[in-house]
Amino acid sequence: MVAQTVVTGSRTERRLEDAVTPTEVITRAQIDATGARDLGALLQQHQGVELEYSFRGVGVRLQGLDPEYVLILVDGERVSGRIGNTIDLSRYSMRDVERIEIVKGPAAALYGSDAIGGVINLITRRVQNDWEGMLRASAGTREDYDFRGHGAMKRGPFELRLGGGYRQALSYDLDPRDAATSGPGFRRFDGDAALVFTPKDWIAITGKIGYLRRDENAIDISPTGATFDRRGRQEQFDASLKGVFTPTEKTHVTLRGRQSLFRDQLLQDQRGARDYDQYTQNVSRLWEAALQLDQKVGQHTLTGGLELLSEILSSPRLSTGHAEHQRYAALVQDEWDFLSEGGPRLKVAPGIRVDVDTQFGAAASPRLALKLDPTSAFTIRASWGMGFRAPSFTELYLLFDNASVGYVVEGNPDLQPETSSSVNLAVDWRPPLQGFLVSASVFRTDLTNLITVNTNDTPNPDNPTLYRYGNVASAYTQGLEVSGRARLSRGTYFDLGYTFLDTRDNVLHRALEARAAHKVNASLTARYPSIGLEAMVRSSWVGPRPFYIDADADGVQETKWVKGYVDLEAQVSWTFRDWLRIFVHGFNLLNAGDATYLPRPPRGVLGGIEVRY
Repeated sequence: MVAQTVVTGSRTERRLEDAVTPTEVITRAQIDATGARDLGALLQQHQGVELEYSFRGVGVRLQGLDPEYVLILVDGERVSGRIGNTIDLSRYSMRDVERIEIVKGPAAALYGSDAIGGVINLITRRVQNDWEGMLRASAGTREDYDFRGHGAMKRGPFELRLGGGYRQALSYDLDPRDAATSGPGFRRFDGDAALVFTPKDWIAITGKIGYLRRDENAIDISPTGATFDRRGRQEQFDASLKGVFTPTEKTHVTLRGRQSLFRDQLLQDQRGARDYDQYTQNVSRLWEAALQLDQKVGQHTLTGGLELLSEILSSPRLSTGHAEHQRYAALVQDEWDFLSEGGPRLKVAPGIRVDVDTQFGAAASPRLALKLDPTSAFTIRASWGMGFRAPSFTELYLLFDNASVGYVVEGNPDLQPETSSSVNLAVDWRPPLQGFLVSASVFRTDLTNLITVNTNDTPNPDNPTLYRYGNVASAYTQGLEVSGRARLSRGTYFDLGYTFLDTRDNVLHRALEARAAHKVNASLTARYPSIGLEAMVRSSWVGPRPFYIDADADGVQETKWVKGYVDLEAQVSWTFRDWLRIFVHGFNLLNAGDATYLPRPPRGVLGGIEVRY
């Protein structure tokens, strides 16, 4: 059996069992077994993960922290295209993903801004054979059609991989009492190419390009009762070049550069009138360059790196119409095998990253992590780190005039970064039974200098209220995660997990909105290779969640507790030839969701076929 390797927690490749920081890995086999077609669907029932559904798309929370505190990476590179501080997970197809690594809390401090809650890193596939190919087609409810495929080849020092996909689905409405839809219909096109050149055993150069387009349609109703047909188009283009050099067994150098362009177009067409028709186009450009050196010296693995990020946003909703900044960063860490000769094993990994931004100055992100194996049956991991989140262009320069309903939202160019201090302790126990594992972790994150919108006035059309961003809030999240895996028989596994979450807004003296204090996850996987049959059932229970609503318009928010829900999905697949697989997948089988507090897609079923070469 090949040992699983990970890269996210330490920023350099390690065997999973040797990683100092707790890293959760979702393998390609697990992705196929769940039937998930995009990142949001895959993480829907993952332990310690909450999804947030809104007009911005599907966002993710880690350890109770909102999407703006979670950094999304593809092959270690920061992705662009946040809408309202949210990266839409449904944009990311699982077509060419080899595995997904999730690092929660302080272990992610060395990634700089936006990684307070953690990091989700999508690792794409490498070519394994001289010739490879895959075609997959599926169809389901809501006219959900999905077609995807890739082809790849190896020739001498070259690897070439080409892929593409198309998916569409109709909009859905969870409240038929009005014309508004709960979720958009969409059409999604994507394509990419990767070329790897390995002229020597110690040199690998990789170039990639990719394009994605997502068209959406929905119906909205404004607070004044006007009906709008909403059309949106999001386009993303990425190009990157990376060189990996290993001149000696103990020296590893990585040099990479990347450019990304994200364009978001939105048309709101008022039915029966033109007074409030609106078209906006936001264009974001991101450039990155990085150099990293890993050097093995005795019992130490030293890592040093330099990074440059430049970002430009053009938008009519910015008071300046145009904003840009540059960020320079340096990082260093030392992974020290403190005890490794017989008996208990101890690894210690101190590190620090310093960012200097042209907007707000300098911010430091120190981190300390350790891993102790007191016996072969136990592994203890602990980490502490400080992080930050830089204010977005929207929070700095937004000018959104909605005087027709009585308010104006204005950015604040004097904002400072939000900061955090986090601790995490995790324990793994491997009982003397093959296929059994029990894990538990506790965590706490304290957030200060939080950016929030401030006003004490009541909106009215005659004197619009001004809402302005400011660094005035603080909060904490803390909790416990417990999980276990048991092998019931050869090829049959049962997983069970529980998450407890406690959050607090220290200014408003209440729990953070929309977080459930309790969540239970369970899954059963059965594989019978002799007959090519595989089945998986995944389920989760999410407890009640608080929301704060001023229902009587008296300026005071009341607490509304939304009842918990149960989510259930299942897939059965049959591989009756090495090259042919058919599957049937059902999701949200208990139809959890509502138009206001959980506007997720309703119950659905799909079936499909996959051909491989």
